[in-house]
Amino acid sequence: MLQPESLSYGRGIRPYLLCALILSAIMFVGFSKNYYLRAWIGTRPITVMVHVHGLIMTAWVVLFVTQALLIAVRRTDLHRKLGVGGAILAIVVVALGIYTITGSILRQHLDTSIGSFALNFVAFDGLSLLLFGGLVTSAVRLRLRPATHKRLMLMAMVSLLPPAFGRFVAYFTRAHVYEIVLGLMFTTVAMCIMIDTVRHRRLHPALVWSGALIVVINVLTLIAQRAD
Repeated sequence: MLQPESLSYGRGIRPYLLCALILSAIMFVGFSKNYYLRAWIGTRPITVMVHVHGLIMTAWVVLFVTQALLIAVRRTDLHRKLGVGGAILAIVVVALGIYTITGSILRQHLDTSIGSFALNFVAFDGLSLLLFGGLVTSAVRLRLRPATHKRLMLMAMVSLLPPAFGRFVAYFTRAHVYEIVLGLMFTTVAMCIMIDTVRHRRLHPALVWSGALIVVINVLTLIAQRAD
């Protein structure tokens, strides 16, 4: 028997598909110069591990859009089946992301201490990566509450945006990049909450606490980047 809240699965889901497309476009544009279009733009070579990381992240973005599309066309059966693979892929995203960040820190700071490593891990958006894992885990555990599940998955995707925003801002300026990224993250979170609240005429608690965590972690990331 369906849970009562599951009746809202298809209601108001098309805006989430639009959000999924917008967020995926931000990811593409942010990484176009250094990854997606690098064969034509001719940027510096990247390692095999960075290639693998890029492919895994791309797979996640494609899956995120596909899942939103399946719900929009009311194919919840396929959505649930892909969800199992999505949970596994999220684990790979976090594990590979930690590995990539660790490798970057050790290459750039050969004599790093535990304290310095922790500071650099935060500065390299490591906390945002861990938050992504936490939000996806919460969303999976609350999958029988679709109204909460879809909001947490949306905010999990938002939590991955800082590196894309950072590269996008760097296309235009090298000044105050970290501060601009924080502003863009705050604006993105605020827009998600505002649009959802206006559409549904209520402020959903899942958006409040997940959005607050995203902002706090990005503030901590900015502090670590300034201290580095």
